[in-house]
Amino acid sequence: MSLDLFTPIVPENRLHPNFTRLIGEADDGIRAVLRDWADGFVDRDGKFVDEFQRTFNSSWWELYLYAVLKSLGIRIDFSFDAPDFVAPDQNLAIEAVISAHGQGMTPEWEKTIRDLTNTGEIGARYLENLVRLSNSIDTKVRRYRERYSGLSHMRGKSYVIAIHNFSTPDAHQLGDVAMQRLLYDVWEEGEFLKDGRIPLPTGLFLDERMSEVSGILFSSLATYGKARALASCEGTFVFQAIRIRNNVEPITIGAKKSDYRESLRDGLRLFHNPNAASPLPDGLFAPDDIREFRLVDDEIWTSCHPDGDLCMRQVHAINVLPAT
Repeated sequence: MSLDLFTPIVPENRLHPNFTRLIGEADDGIRAVLRDWADGFVDRDGKFVDEFQRTFNSSWWELYLYAVLKSLGIRIDFSFDAPDFVAPDQNLAIEAVISAHGQGMTPEWEKTIRDLTNTGEIGARYLENLVRLSNSIDTKVRRYRERYSGLSHMRGKSYVIAIHNFSTPDAHQLGDVAMQRLLYDVWEEGEFLKDGRIPLPTGLFLDERMSEVSGILFSSLATYGKARALASCEGTFVFQAIRIRNNVEPITIGAKKSDYRESLRDGLRLFHNPNAASPLPDGLFAPDDIREFRLVDDEIWTSCHPDGDLCMRQVHAINVLPAT
C-alpha cells in the first residue's frame, strides 16, 4: 500500500512550513516526484507520514535516499527496525540523519535574500556548518556503539552514515568543504572551536577513532530545488548552478527549466573511511553523478563527473501560473 503523504493528518498549526508549501503547489509536479521516491517505501512504525508533515526535512531525506538506493538497484529489507536502510545483498546498512539549525539560529525554510548574499558572515556560517555536521556524526556513531553493533543482522556489514546539511539557510551554497575538513582535515587544523571555547576534532577518518563507520554519504542539494529540477512543473523557473570539472574548472549555469538538466544523484558525495573495519565494496556507489572521496597515500583522490560535479544550485520562480 502506497503512502498518502499529502493528505494532512496533523493539525494545521503543527504543519511544517515546507509541507505547507508542498501541498500549496499549484501543479502536481513536485508531489509526483515525491510519490515516485516513496514507491515501495515501508512505514515500519506507522509514524512516517505524521513526521513528514510535522518535521519534514528528515523524512524528505529518507525518501530521497530510498530513491537513490532504488536507482542503484540496491534492495532494502524493511523487516529490520534499524538502521534506517539494511541491504543484505550488499552487506550494507545506512543510517540517515540531517544537520539542522542550532538553537536561536535561522532555519533553512526562513531564508531571506540577505541570508544568501551576505558574504561578510561566511566564516561564521562555515563554522556553524562544521559544528552541526560534527554533532550529527557523533550522534550516529554513538548510536552504533550503544545499539546497532549488538544487532545480529549488523555483523560484518558496512555502516554508512548519510547526512544532509540543512545547518544554515545557505548550506546549499557551501558545498562539501566542511565535510572534507571534518573527515580528512584538509586545512590541517586538528580541531575547531564550538561557541569559541569547546574544541572539536577534525580529521575523523585519519585514524581508527571511527573505524565502525565505513563511509559518509553527504549532500546539501537534495532539497526542494532537487525535486523542482526533476519535476514536470508549470510556470517559469530559472536555475543557477555551479559544476566543477576535473576538480578545477568551474562551470556556471543559468538556464530555464526547459533547458536545465540535473540527475537524481547529482550533488551526492561519498567519503570513504580508509580506516574502516568493514570497507565499502568497490563499485557499490560508482555512477558518475556520485562523487567519491578516498584517501590514497595521504592524498585525497576524487572521482570526476565528465560534465562537472554539481556543487551549488538555486531556483528562482519567474512566473508561476495560478491554480485553476
